[in-house]
Amino acid sequence: MFNSGKPALFEVENAFQPAKEISDVRRFAGRAKAVGAVFLGLMAEGANIAIVGNRGIGKTSLARQVQNFANGDNDLLQKLKFGYNHVFDFQVFYLTCGTSTANKDELLSRLITSDQCLGEWIYDIPKTKKLIHNISPKLSATIFGIGGEVSTQHSIEHSRETVGVSHSVDTIFENIVTSLVDQSLTKDGILFIIDEFDQIKDPSGIASFLKAIATNTKRVKFCIVGVANDIQELMQEHESSDRLFAGTIVALEPMSREELGEIIEIAERNIGSYITFSEDARNQLISIAQGHPYLVHLIGKFAFRAAYMASKRVIRSEDVGAVLRSIAENASDPVLEGRYRKAVASSALRESVLKALANAVDDRSEVWTTSAYKTALDAGVENPSQYVGQLVTEEYGAEIEKVRERYYRFKDSLFVSYVRARPPMLGISQDS
Repeated sequence: MFNSGKPALFEVENAFQPAKEISDVRRFAGRAKAVGAVFLGLMAEGANIAIVGNRGIGKTSLARQVQNFANGDNDLLQKLKFGYNHVFDFQVFYLTCGTSTANKDELLSRLITSDQCLGEWIYDIPKTKKLIHNISPKLSATIFGIGGEVSTQHSIEHSRETVGVSHSVDTIFENIVTSLVDQSLTKDGILFIIDEFDQIKDPSGIASFLKAIATNTKRVKFCIVGVANDIQELMQEHESSDRLFAGTIVALEPMSREELGEIIEIAERNIGSYITFSEDARNQLISIAQGHPYLVHLIGKFAFRAAYMASKRVIRSEDVGAVLRSIAENASDPVLEGRYRKAVASSALRESVLKALANAVDDRSEVWTTSAYKTALDAGVENPSQYVGQLVTEEYGAEIEKVRERYYRFKDSLFVSYVRARPPMLGISQDS
């Protein structure tokens, strides 16, 4: 059923949202099991939450729902008809690490000084104001920078004074947080959400810090968002840190076809179904995404745009193919496209092997080279093992790694889906 009212271009451009996480409950699709798990994780006393999964799988969108729950917004629970009647009252601080966060001290420093975190609070509480004014010069330089200012624009003049006892960043952070908790500003205390935890170059010491905070400061929780390996390494660092995430590690699996279909339905609904996907195009898009909501949003966005500009009301399979070519040619995702081009370089044969490997990934995320090599040989590659040997090296992006004899694994499942979906960049005859 078509809506006769033509939506504005702004509405079409934002029906799918590959560039940002989904925080709006009305746009959030699927993930009922994970939603219930993070809600109950917030309820568990003394436990922190870990959200883990591959890139493009929806970790940050789920973390934003944790933020909503912690702020007392249970609209998603009502949408999913969970029937939970508990309402949380946390003070929530959300920090995205990014590649600029090198280690534990820099993470804590950013939590102390960031506008989105403690920076705008530390001068409002008398005890924390006194604490900050008694930081040693060395530590002040670490946290604020020489002559720096916090977000409230209060100059750290005392950073040039000599103080008899220097405190570690851990101690400063713990004392500030304890002072805030003691004010009883919220019923449930403080929740820190640390997104892109896997971007921290050296996470050593964070497990011990979390254990100390759990022991010394009540009503403080952390929600860590990253990849599973980093959380496992974090728990191995401290002998009892596994208890900090006991029963509260939420591992996001690829979304089901039904859940990916819901993303498309929500996008269509947001523009009054003025543009829709045909059944074949919808199934094609879902198959391409391989469980990654990011790819549905990315391809869907450009499919809607192209249809709107061409005054088309129905997106068909051939349109999805044209959009894929356009996304590749225009490097609409420069990161994925850059990685693809680095792996392929100037070799059509290596591209054939890369695609053969991607198409041979099994349900354990492993590639049996016997199967992949057959595909590559059929495509005209005489010595596929030579190119596999190149693809494990940094020169070609090291996108795959050897698991055991005759078995390899891609490091990023989103990249696998991109390799499968992307039209070939080179022809066999162009190999060099």
